[in-house]
Amino acid sequence: MLSKMKMGILSLFFAVSLFAQNFVLENQNQLITKTTDFMEILSSEVYEKTGISLYVVALEDLDTMNLEEKEQSYLNLVKSPYVLLFFSKKEKKINILTSPQMEEVFDKKAVYWEYIVPLIPKSDDELTPQNISAFLLNGYVDITDRIADKYHITLEHSFPKQNEGVKTATRAILYVMLSVLLILFAFTYLRRKSE
Repeated sequence: MLSKMKMGILSLFFAVSLFAQNFVLENQNQLITKTTDFMEILSSEVYEKTGISLYVVALEDLDTMNLEEKEQSYLNLVKSPYVLLFFSKKEKKINILTSPQMEEVFDKKAVYWEYIVPLIPKSDDELTPQNISAFLLNGYVDITDRIADKYHITLEHSFPKQNEGVKTATRAILYVMLSVLLILFAFTYLRRKSE
């Protein structure tokens, strides 16, 4: 009786793992475990609530393939509608690939330039798993937020959104500080010129 119960539990576990989706398609030690675990959980929630599959690939290099061939090898594995966040460290390539129906859901260039690029380290030596995890996760979370906004859903596992009022106030303070610095610079320059 006990052995039959063990077999039943093992069979159930095997069946569940067969049908579970892996959204981090490949990670060649580029992302830390906490990041990949979080991405799996959030991708599962996005898929459950919208039917959109959000995949991640983080490679050391492209091996013997060119970029298009490598990307296509992963696109052959994904389910549509999809978003694939693709990274290759050696080639310094980051792409956001989408199925045609996802083209209108969010602006890929905005995600790339506003949420990924600002966190990319300047030096190759700083391309550590922690830093790679930071910039890819930042872009990834922004993609999930944009999908959630478009589909009018709430994601329980996402990061809390920044308060828009705080962002506006911070931006205004920075502009005021910059203006004061420019005025001081102009005043000092004109004063020295007149002496």
